[in-house]
Amino acid sequence: MKTLGFMTCCAVLLAGCSFTTASGLTECESSADCDSNQVCSSGGFCLPQPEGCGERVGPTTGNPIVLGAALSLTNSDGRDESEYQSLNAIKLALDEINQREGVGGRPFNLLICDTRSDPNRAKVQADWLVKERGVPAIFTSGSGQTIAISSITIPNNVLLMSHTATSPDIANLSDKTAASGDVGLVWRTAPSDLLQGRIVADLVRNARPLQNGDRPFATTSTVSLVYVDDAYGQGLFNTILTRLGTERQTSSASYPRNGDVTAAVNRIVDTKPDVAVMAGFSEDNAKLIAQVGTRGRTTQTYFFTDASKEAGLFTALGAQRSLVEGAYGTAPAQVRPGDTVYLTFRERFRATYDNDPGQFSFTAHAYDSMYLVALGAAFAAGPDVNSPQPITGDRIAQGLSKVTPGANVQANRFALGFSQFTDARNEIRTGKVINVQGASGALDFDATGEASSEYELFRIEGGAFKTIELISPPST
Repeated sequence: MKTLGFMTCCAVLLAGCSFTTASGLTECESSADCDSNQVCSSGGFCLPQPEGCGERVGPTTGNPIVLGAALSLTNSDGRDESEYQSLNAIKLALDEINQREGVGGRPFNLLICDTRSDPNRAKVQADWLVKERGVPAIFTSGSGQTIAISSITIPNNVLLMSHTATSPDIANLSDKTAASGDVGLVWRTAPSDLLQGRIVADLVRNARPLQNGDRPFATTSTVSLVYVDDAYGQGLFNTILTRLGTERQTSSASYPRNGDVTAAVNRIVDTKPDVAVMAGFSEDNAKLIAQVGTRGRTTQTYFFTDASKEAGLFTALGAQRSLVEGAYGTAPAQVRPGDTVYLTFRERFRATYDNDPGQFSFTAHAYDSMYLVALGAAFAAGPDVNSPQPITGDRIAQGLSKVTPGANVQANRFALGFSQFTDARNEIRTGKVINVQGASGALDFDATGEASSEYELFRIEGGAFKTIELISPPST
């Protein structure tokens, strides 16, 4: 409670007492002193929080380590189910970590903002998280808004971690600062679409059979690339088109996210491709496919990329969901039969949220991202719990550089999850290099802060995504 001389408000023995200054600002010691749509700034005044922000998880007492999240939780059709399930995965990891005393005895608290898939809105939220809330790290989703947010986080020495940003452009960001040295501040557990694009192209041009010998695209001669006109869709379009070369007759069409898809619909209806590769998000793809079906092309073969692997595709199509039955698609591998790290995550997720994480893209990657940031924070805090070092974005990034041993470097291996977190935390905080195995697979990061990944080839069967096989992407 603030006590300022003659201010009689503060003489009243009521918790959360606050008052309005001559400038119209209300002073505060915590956000409990402010209205429900306000937050207590670092300067001690109640300020409006950006639209879309307000949810927070984790303890607010015990000197928490406060992190930020700017995620595309809703889109033009409403709730984005895949994004919600990824957030649930982050929450699950955060809760498990907090049950084990967090880092240096401090729990983690997460401030959550819904960007509505709008990069400009995401920048406003990130600016608030960085400058008003002082977070050392922000979780984000989507390539376009990750790139947009990086213009806020990098100059302010804040770590940016994405579990879904797959655009090749991410690797080209200039994300090193004087404080971070030769370690970048932008990291992702999602692999680059340079890898996914190669797999998609090889499949639709019949350059590789499935493990069972089937060649579902053996008769394909014409391909249409239909993509959302942003960093995500452009990256996939370029990679797939380049790899297809002149082996297949190719057409293409782009459209703005959550915008008019008429030109793309016309391209499919007019060119009648053997396969239409749909490099976009589920809400737009559902709109496209429904309109194509309405115009009489009900037997079109589709191939989906990772952003459409979510139940919202079927919900949006409704009675027309049969139009995608039998379609194939690819995504960074979620379902890993026999992988105990993934299986433990899956069962924990099912028990907590009554949902199968394998029916969505990037849930395992989101879970891993929270554990990695926690390990980076443990390194940042250092070995002396009685005299911890500041937990800053650059120090978290330097910690992340310690989870991938170099060639011929011996390091203990730890699964990302509750069973080995304490041991991994205790080792990395002393500055030792460790090796991690995530629910999303081996996370061997390179100098740009990204790791390769297996991909799953899925097939839509009975209104669900069935994993057919796992594919290791070609190196070139």
